[in-house]
Amino acid sequence: MKKTILLMLVLLAFAGVQLNAQDAPEAKEGWDMGGSIGFDFTQLGLVNPRVGAGSNRIGFGGLNTLFAHYKKGKLSWDNDGSLQLSVQRIGSSENPFEKNIDILRLGSILGYQFGDSKLSGAVAATFESLLLPTYEGNVLSGPDSTLLAKFLSPARISFSPGLTYKPNEHLTVFYSPVSSRIIYVADDAIAQLNVHGNEPGTNSFYTLGSNLNVTYANKYLGDKLLVGSSLDLYSNYLKEPQNIDVLWKVDMGWQVFKNISLNLATELFYDHDVMVQVDRNKDGKYDPDELGRRVSFVEALLIKYNYVF
Repeated sequence: MKKTILLMLVLLAFAGVQLNAQDAPEAKEGWDMGGSIGFDFTQLGLVNPRVGAGSNRIGFGGLNTLFAHYKKGKLSWDNDGSLQLSVQRIGSSENPFEKNIDILRLGSILGYQFGDSKLSGAVAATFESLLLPTYEGNVLSGPDSTLLAKFLSPARISFSPGLTYKPNEHLTVFYSPVSSRIIYVADDAIAQLNVHGNEPGTNSFYTLGSNLNVTYANKYLGDKLLVGSSLDLYSNYLKEPQNIDVLWKVDMGWQVFKNISLNLATELFYDHDVMVQVDRNKDGKYDPDELGRRVSFVEALLIKYNYVF
């Protein structure tokens, strides 16, 4: 885990060095709002298939984002939201849809610049949960199966006062030495499963720690290549501070037409207190007892429509 973190820090430091020679103009004052819609759709239909040909399949989803940024003088307020959701069904129409990914995130950071410096005092808040219910086997419906997760079960909430360093419009570094976070599981039955990081016998897990967040966004090759990356590191003072929680998101897009881009989005996640699914017997399925501490990685190829209000 330490080698992974070191590699990410080196890459981001390199990006920052490259960035210093490309200062962007000052951001305009007032509101700046927009977002993107990414689509993912696949369909395969077979009628009287040959032996070994396969099964019917339908899948759809995408990655949708919204932002609303405000600036007036030395005051700034940045709000961002994203929903990455994808489901599929293989075989008969009687089979339930299986969930591929479901992540809902909201974030807000309020800052005030210190004089003419590139430092700002800031307060950041984040919220993360999922949208659709998930039953055993990662399916969306299962009356005879165990409900594993649903909206607000779990929810991850953070509140972090700190400092923001923003040398230009591409790079933002935020650090909070007193970041409070809570994992909350609203459903009692789901909380009793103890699979979402809550303390055994309770519905929550509270932490107080140190949080570093580095965000980078830029365009290359005549504004055709769009690159965005966000690295979030967190250490819990109250329990095993040597175990660093990591959330690293990367979104690279190639603009095919105006407002239309082909994007590769990846996400790396590690939290020592949160068990993830592990296919130990290599059968292509995640059984309920196949849980462990691992790095979780997600990759998605999307066609995105980007717009600004």
